[in-house]
Amino acid sequence: MFYLRTVFTKISLVGNSRCVPLRTLNLTLTKSPGRCFANGNPPREDNEEDTEAEYEDLVKRTFHLSDSGNQVLIVQPYVKWGAGKKRNTTPELQLAEAVALVETLPRWKVVDKLVLPLQSFHKNTFFGKGNLKMLRDKVRENERIVSVFISVNQLRGTQHHELEEQFGVPVFDRYMIVIQIFRAHATTMEAKLQVARAEIPYLRSRIRDYQEGALERIGASSSAIGGDGETFVDVRRKIVGLREKKLKQELEKIRSNRELLRSNRTKLQYATVAVVGYTNAGKTSLIKALTGKATLQPKDQLFATLDVTVHEGYLPSRLKVLYVDTVGFISDIPTELIEAFNATLEDALLADVIVHVCDMSHPDLSAQCETVTATLQRLNVDKNLLENVIVAGNKIDLPHRLGPDMTLPPDITRVSALHHTGLNALSSRIEKSVLAATGRVSMVVRVLAGSSEMAWLYKEVAVSEVVSDSEDSQYVLVRVVISEGQLGRFKRLFIDQ
Repeated sequence: MFYLRTVFTKISLVGNSRCVPLRTLNLTLTKSPGRCFANGNPPREDNEEDTEAEYEDLVKRTFHLSDSGNQVLIVQPYVKWGAGKKRNTTPELQLAEAVALVETLPRWKVVDKLVLPLQSFHKNTFFGKGNLKMLRDKVRENERIVSVFISVNQLRGTQHHELEEQFGVPVFDRYMIVIQIFRAHATTMEAKLQVARAEIPYLRSRIRDYQEGALERIGASSSAIGGDGETFVDVRRKIVGLREKKLKQELEKIRSNRELLRSNRTKLQYATVAVVGYTNAGKTSLIKALTGKATLQPKDQLFATLDVTVHEGYLPSRLKVLYVDTVGFISDIPTELIEAFNATLEDALLADVIVHVCDMSHPDLSAQCETVTATLQRLNVDKNLLENVIVAGNKIDLPHRLGPDMTLPPDITRVSALHHTGLNALSSRIEKSVLAATGRVSMVVRVLAGSSEMAWLYKEVAVSEVVSDSEDSQYVLVRVVISEGQLGRFKRLFIDQ
């Protein structure tokens, strides 16, 4: 029996005495009593420990995971003209975000950075000959550069392989960097499971593109390398498939638990307000300001929130609502990466009202807002919910650094979560939308002071104001926010009788 091994080896770069790790495919056929596994065992569901170890090894190699940090050259490519040209941002702003992504990771440092104009992103080597040589020389001449970050959505397997061959160091794309951040910030079991789920689409694409390409280079005659005619690709797919099956089972438990919680909230007729936005726009800070919860601890970093959490608050009418904090969105990553969080994102997608938080101080405001809107559309949010999104422009206390072609969203409500500026206006807008979405109305009910009717109103509905009846002091006028169902119960209990 023969199998192929993926290994890290050392190479010495021409004109440079340092040795750097390079991810290569060892094409030496090696005898093995089992299939193509480091431990000689095939992936079996009843051999869970070995399969888990093989999967973790695959993830570590694919995403270049390391606890020792990194020193990075960032390359921000952009299309100069045509359909691929981005018109709502600039290469410099994109580069700034790429730097922020790297600096979010502990012990990662940016050694050098540059923007490069390209005709397209479709070449097998990604860059043309001139740019490729320039970058290769830059990496070889600077000993501090130990990896390269190409700030694009996702490199194709052939592109990734060719660039690592050329540079002699690990190469990252945005998907890989975001996964690194997710792994660093995931603390709860829910978050860790969903991050693991987010890794699956990337692993599948790498197995398909990169490994199949490698096998093609050594000829079809060597493709059968495992038992029963299994190829290297077949075995790796099986590892990922077994892991995905296990993750789906665990995430289904989370989904079921959250469905039960949502069902309980529905029975109690709690309105929900989902707070969404670009990463680091200030979603958690805004929820803290709206609810007054001192236990919420916002962080000034990208993807600080990975768990979807629910927080109780009150609207001006004293109606209780639940604010749902969500994972932030970001441009130039596949939707599958965010969709991996669907088990918890459903709390937001099924909300009564959506508040979209924008960072008013960010020079790339327009592009960020467009990214959030486009992501919500791809996540199949209800059309009526999308059409009634409330846009909150946060961080108005900071200096504005608006870009050259800045366009603000219509009907934006400007706020400062830090200084509580504009919160009354925002709360009023949220209340109006919640009442419309849930069929609640604000009305005045005349009842006897201290009566069972008054006690029922305090217990079952939101009471915003109570004043004495000027015509009869035994009665009070109670302003309430009440749903159609609650009003029907009140009539049956106290009026019909």
